[in-house]
Amino acid sequence: MKKGLTLTAIAVTVLLSGCASDSDATKALPLESNQSEISSQISLIADSINQAKVKISNAKADDLQWFATKHFQDADKALSDAKEYYAVFETDPSKAHNSTGFFSSRTNIQATEDALNQFNLNIAKAEMIREKALSILDEAFSYRAQLDYLDVNKYYPKSNARLETQLKSLVNFIADDRTERATSGQPDLVSRQRALEVKTVTRIYLSDAQKELARLKTSNTALHAPDTLAVAATRVTAAEAFIGAEPRSINKIEDKAAEAMFSLKHAEHIADVVQKLKVLPEKDYERHVLTFEKLLVNISKALGSDDLRDNPINQQGKLLVSLIEDQKAQSSEGEQNLQQLLSQLTDEQEKVSELQASLTTEQQATVAAGEKVKQLETKIADLNAALVVAYTQANEQQDNTADTVAEEVTAEEVAVELTEAVSESADQTIDAQTIEVEAAPQKLTAEIDPEAAS
Repeated sequence: MKKGLTLTAIAVTVLLSGCASDSDATKALPLESNQSEISSQISLIADSINQAKVKISNAKADDLQWFATKHFQDADKALSDAKEYYAVFETDPSKAHNSTGFFSSRTNIQATEDALNQFNLNIAKAEMIREKALSILDEAFSYRAQLDYLDVNKYYPKSNARLETQLKSLVNFIADDRTERATSGQPDLVSRQRALEVKTVTRIYLSDAQKELARLKTSNTALHAPDTLAVAATRVTAAEAFIGAEPRSINKIEDKAAEAMFSLKHAEHIADVVQKLKVLPEKDYERHVLTFEKLLVNISKALGSDDLRDNPINQQGKLLVSLIEDQKAQSSEGEQNLQQLLSQLTDEQEKVSELQASLTTEQQATVAAGEKVKQLETKIADLNAALVVAYTQANEQQDNTADTVAEEVTAEEVAVELTEAVSESADQTIDAQTIEVEAAPQKLTAEIDPEAAS
């Protein structure tokens, strides 16, 4: 027994000494290795931890803890371990290669890297499960999104919680690689989700009409206006059936709910009138009929009709309807005439715009012609100045020798001829431009009003 204990003690001692020697070696490693390389490693690990923090935040936003609970929890734990190991050498790089414990050969930096690898592996698995679940259970998740849009928890929180539990169980099957179970369980879930959607939409858009119908059935309306109330009840039933068939056609559902409520109010008003008639004394019958007839008279006056009281009351109503239809037809015809006039006015406005554009073009042409005249006048003035200079120079040379007199005379004649030729050409050009400018208004007038031009 003592021998066994002794051997055990020796083995422990050797093991501890081995760990100690490894620890001493790892402690000495930073002193022997390149310090810049260690700093670079630590910097990369710090970046990896920051990236992991962002990943875990995005994972929460993507509900990875719901889709893959185990993998998310493992990833979260691995990140916590990485932070813990990193904290050991974050401020003291010399501890990066120290052993994590007496019985471990891993260094702190290795443990940090291993933890980060585990984190990334679990996050990747969780994301894979999420994508697979969304693909396989796409119909169930579509109904889930619609229920969330309807804020189903506001109306039926317990029912929705049961559906969430059922959906979660199908997702767990996928996480456990039991895809067949998830696929086979989806139809039942979808059926329950759709039923809850119909129930929720009915409560949101038709509950007021349903409550009103229930109230009228227990009131005097059912006694005094049973037929009218039956019509209203049919409208409510039709709205319920439509919601059951098309729960996402919200606009049509709102219209049918409004029709149902209209019919219910109508039934209530009819019941009130019938109840009053039942208790009305016989001597007041005439007064009641005259009151009703007065309403018809006021309507006929408002429409500009003759007094129709020489007709039976029901005939008065028919005549008023005919009068209203005639006035609507006349109004429609007047509207058509107005549209035609507006169309003609638009055409005339377009013609005026075209004429204004032509006038602007002619005005621009007139301005351009005036500019050309000014340019020609400037050229003539320059030529005259040049001729004067030439003539002056010729006179100065005339005094030097008598032999050059004939030549000067000849030069003078040439200059005079040149001046006359240039002047004549310029005058012709100016006359042509002037005629064109003077004719422009007449041309424009002819385009605008041919009769006035003639």
